[in-house]
Amino acid sequence: MTAARPAPEVTEAPEVTKVTEPAADAADRPVPDPRTARLARTLLDHSLGVRSGETVLIRSTGPAGEPLVRELYARCLSRGALPSVYIHLADEDDLVLSATRDRRLHRRADPMLVHLYDTADAVVRIEAEDNPFALRERPPGDQEARQESRFSLIHQQLRRLAAGTLRRCTTHYPTDGYARQAGLTTAAYTDLVHRVMLTDTEDPVRAWRHVRARQQRIADRLAGAEHLHVLGGDVDLRMSLRGRPVDNCCGRENLPDGELCLAPLEDSVRGWVRASGPAYLHDTEVRDLQVWFEGGRVVRWECSSGAQQVAAALAVDDAAGRIGEIGFGLNDRVGRPVGYSLVDTKAAGRMSVSLGQGHTPTGSANHSPVHWTFPVDLRSGSMVTADGDHVLHDGLPDPSRWEPEPWR
Repeated sequence: MTAARPAPEVTEAPEVTKVTEPAADAADRPVPDPRTARLARTLLDHSLGVRSGETVLIRSTGPAGEPLVRELYARCLSRGALPSVYIHLADEDDLVLSATRDRRLHRRADPMLVHLYDTADAVVRIEAEDNPFALRERPPGDQEARQESRFSLIHQQLRRLAAGTLRRCTTHYPTDGYARQAGLTTAAYTDLVHRVMLTDTEDPVRAWRHVRARQQRIADRLAGAEHLHVLGGDVDLRMSLRGRPVDNCCGRENLPDGELCLAPLEDSVRGWVRASGPAYLHDTEVRDLQVWFEGGRVVRWECSSGAQQVAAALAVDDAAGRIGEIGFGLNDRVGRPVGYSLVDTKAAGRMSVSLGQGHTPTGSANHSPVHWTFPVDLRSGSMVTADGDHVLHDGLPDPSRWEPEPWR
């Protein structure tokens, strides 16, 4: 150890000229949005239950998500958790496809990201692209290759979720690109997203716990139904949920949330459904989509645009042509569609149909690199019955069994 030097003896203090640094213009410093702090707390406390000593991967699909990344990072550290950060480059998919023609590299997931997914106790994935439809003009082969790079991570995630060694939540940070897609200003879109996530309330954790309780009453009436029938102007589907639960989606694995997810027995679906508005397959807009099912499989389909991409997706494997998941949206804060499935699938009165990969908590046995969701509007003249019990009318529960929201 080096001995401390004795302080020099000073007989008279020298004159000191104080130099003041020019103050940064306050207008140049972004003011933290308190709703972002509430979202971070909700993700760590309600969605993931992060504890001291746990490793947490904070992954943002674009640089625009940094404000939420920073909030999550600081809060993880403050509770003794061990955060790691992975932020994707802007337009990363387009960069990969432009830099090389090697399909092996197009399909490759970053080994560092693979390692983080294999070792983290919890994963927060933030969808925050500035250009969420960058691949829209790319040919189907390019889109499928980049989707395959994502699916290798999804498969790894599903394996660990099934083993109980991973917790995860996908969330959203509003960007200019998503706002343009919705036809809103960025400020208006940001307000909408926080309203849907309940982060405009003083205590979002308490609010989501109430959502869980009120949705569970409807989930219990659907679970295990031998005969489920969805009938309306855009749908006539029959299926069986025999022996299968209904997942009460209340901000645990997705945020925004507010829906009930179920997986029909793979060979039980029969009937017809028409997408209400555009159906986005990767970054391709599919219009006027209609699909017919027999024995659980797609036997016929029609659309006015995006046919090449639909044909390519359905040809990937047998499971791509089967329903992996159906969702009934119950979140009445969404309003009109915004062209982004993480928000639109939660809207009250709307159903979502997903072909391909199923949702693990629903008991689905459908596994595929394809996971394609399209919306169906139930708000006018529809009925959902489970073994003869009328559960939803016009996509909504009976008001007498549906408690008002206490935070309103």
